[in-house]
Amino acid sequence: MRRAVATLFKFRPWLGMTLLATVAATALAEPVTLERDSVLRAEARTDAAVVTHLAKGTTGDAVARQGAWVQVKSGAVTGWLYSFNVRFGAVNPGSGSGAGAGSALGRVFGPRQQVNVTATIGIRGLDEEDLKQAHFDENQMRQLDGYAASREQAAAQAGKSGLSATRVEYLGQLADPASGSNP
Repeated sequence: MRRAVATLFKFRPWLGMTLLATVAATALAEPVTLERDSVLRAEARTDAAVVTHLAKGTTGDAVARQGAWVQVKSGAVTGWLYSFNVRFGAVNPGSGSGAGAGSALGRVFGPRQQVNVTATIGIRGLDEEDLKQAHFDENQMRQLDGYAASREQAAAQAGKSGLSATRVEYLGQLADPASGSNP
């Protein structure tokens, strides 16, 4: 096998390079399934032109990655979407275990079935030194107040979302820890 590849490169370098590129592209293409409706974009940017909208369950091949973006080819269209919107690996409807568990990208970025993980990105707590260095900034407080919604705005948004107010009766007087009584 090694000798055949060496001979191929020696006498027909363009054929060898074409073969190598084809094998590499095939190895990099990874089957994906969309986990939610997604916008396919022309570039790996949120402000890039929209190529098309893909529905949940659409399948295709991941052909490239760039940060949190994955380039997907589905049918005749190719574009970029967030990698969080896809499940890597072939779909096996009869399998109860996570799809994509056998593929390289699937092992890294999937499976997402039967996994209960909570993760935070770029968030850390405050330590004592942070608190010592903190200072009041009136401009930031004004900016924060600008994000507040009035009671009317909140009620209107809740109504649009199908939420309604529910009255909850108080349980009564709380237990007095000093007396040990519990009414």
